[in-house]
Amino acid sequence: MVDWHGSFAVIVTPFKENGDIDENAYRQVVDYVIESGCRGVISAGSTGEFFLMTNEERKEVFSIAVDQAAGRVPILAGTSAIRTEDVVDLTRHAGDIGCAGTMLLPPIYIGVDDREVVEFYTRVAEEGGLPIMLYNSPLAVRKFLTPQIVEQLMGLDNVVAIKDSSLDIRQIAALVRFCGEDIKVFVGHEDLILPGLAVGAVGAVAMLPQVVGRLAVDLYETAARGDMEQAREVHAKMLRVYDVFNVGSGYIAMKESMNMLGQPGGHSRPPMLPFTDDQRAELRSIFEDVGLLEPVGVS
Repeated sequence: MVDWHGSFAVIVTPFKENGDIDENAYRQVVDYVIESGCRGVISAGSTGEFFLMTNEERKEVFSIAVDQAAGRVPILAGTSAIRTEDVVDLTRHAGDIGCAGTMLLPPIYIGVDDREVVEFYTRVAEEGGLPIMLYNSPLAVRKFLTPQIVEQLMGLDNVVAIKDSSLDIRQIAALVRFCGEDIKVFVGHEDLILPGLAVGAVGAVAMLPQVVGRLAVDLYETAARGDMEQAREVHAKMLRVYDVFNVGSGYIAMKESMNMLGQPGGHSRPPMLPFTDDQRAELRSIFEDVGLLEPVGVS
């Protein structure tokens, strides 16, 4: 068992304009989310654009995150891949350099049946050697982790948590009902923290602490301590912040938002493209609405 709970920040990977990993910026992001109150950091998850990196680069950012966190919070490594051998290799390396666990999708791109997904996680659990946060993301992969499959998987010693990005509160409630005694249930989107905690989730794998800092973390903290009036106020602001994902690619939206708010979001890599001036204007309007930027012309 692990004591994972609260906001676990799944962080971006800032790239330089030439495409190199910006190590200094990466370290700043790690510090910022920890200082904002996050209780864990996830390196090279989907938000970290692992799909645009080589396996060696992913190992590099795992090491940077562990080094910068310096034991303040657990670091989870995003080790998702198609080949089981790659997943095992990444997971072993993450354990060797001090990661506390892995966040892991079912095999990406290909379709797998229940027998194959159980075998996949069994091999990673046995050969990878790290606690596993299952990652249910029907928008990203072709395998949905139902409560029935998760019940089978939680029989593996190393399966300790699940991030559910189904956007379905009934799915989250079912995971809590059937699996929540044995594994930690995290919601995958911050706009579901409030209802998620109400049905028994223990936290969120959060994208926005690196963008709006303490505001994002307060959504979990106020709800967890039962301050519903304040939690609802923060929830309403975070719903507006979530509109950044309607502006363009969510991966770029987070980086552009960070850059706009003075955080080192950096650049992306092809085929991702920077936002246009019109898109940046939309982002600015969102942050003006929640009070993080002054309206243009107001001093």
